[in-house]
Amino acid sequence: MIAYGKHQRQGVQGRPIGTKPVSTNLDLFLNLPRSVGKQRVFAGSSFDIWRNEMPEGRPEVLRFDNLMQYLLLKNGNYLFKVPFRDGWAVLKLYYGNRSRYQYISKTMGNVLVCNQTSFMPKGRLRTEMICLKLWREAGFRVFDTYDGVKVEGLPEGGYALFEYVDAPRFVNYFCDELIPLEERLQMWRRFLPVWHRRHVMAIERREPKLIHENGDLKHVMIIEDGQFLFFDFEMVFRSRKRVKEFVGREILAYLKSLGKTVGKKHWHTFMKETVDHYPDKSLLEYTYVFAFRNPNLMLRAARWLDRKLKPGARKPFSKYNVALKLHELMKIG
Repeated sequence: MIAYGKHQRQGVQGRPIGTKPVSTNLDLFLNLPRSVGKQRVFAGSSFDIWRNEMPEGRPEVLRFDNLMQYLLLKNGNYLFKVPFRDGWAVLKLYYGNRSRYQYISKTMGNVLVCNQTSFMPKGRLRTEMICLKLWREAGFRVFDTYDGVKVEGLPEGGYALFEYVDAPRFVNYFCDELIPLEERLQMWRRFLPVWHRRHVMAIERREPKLIHENGDLKHVMIIEDGQFLFFDFEMVFRSRKRVKEFVGREILAYLKSLGKTVGKKHWHTFMKETVDHYPDKSLLEYTYVFAFRNPNLMLRAARWLDRKLKPGARKPFSKYNVALKLHELMKIG
């Protein structure tokens, strides 16, 4: 699902820069349901993959005697780049190292406070599959999935098999000083109408699942056919009445990530390009309302407290400073 290869800078031991080292004994800290025999999947010493091609209509069954050797990334879930059908696929395991209590408490926070969907592993899988279908049907490029494939030893409803795409992510592309600035600006200008089209569609349909809840430059890829591939849809917002608010939040999240990626040196230039080329200036201006002038007085008070109490709110690329920067550029422009 996520390619690191030649497009990802490597740190010590070939580990992607910015990621945490992972224990080589995944079985020690992976919390799967008790009914799942973890030893069969992770503790084997063999490097063999076993595949059973079932008769038509029956699921294809995969078994990995040592899945740990294929570990690609640990980020709350586990991603494995596994051999599949004469190529590669990404096996995403939605169970991680959190306890059941942690899953439940996070879910309660999502549902009762953040207006988001469940954090439970099977709930995140269901949400992601719904979003993939919705985004694909709306004309946006997302990962394809291999349905009807069973991985022996893993919990039903707790994993999915995705296509493997070797392509650069926005976060790597836009920070690359070897790429001329004008070329990167041109790429950003090309992205803005695609981004805007989804925002408009979400508002018109009152569809919060078209909002990229975890959207930033880490979760968009540039693929060879010129399309932009979006990924990571495990959780979404729920309220249809607040879709415009969620759009404002997403815009700030992307631009905050953009600032961290291009740095102070180029941030003003990219923000000016955003103001000049994003098709709907009113949505950009709405980010200021979202951050500082929310008509919901409780939310406005909560954001005031957030600005006063959290040190991160005063960082150069905080969502509040992004909203202020957009507001200033809109007045000038």
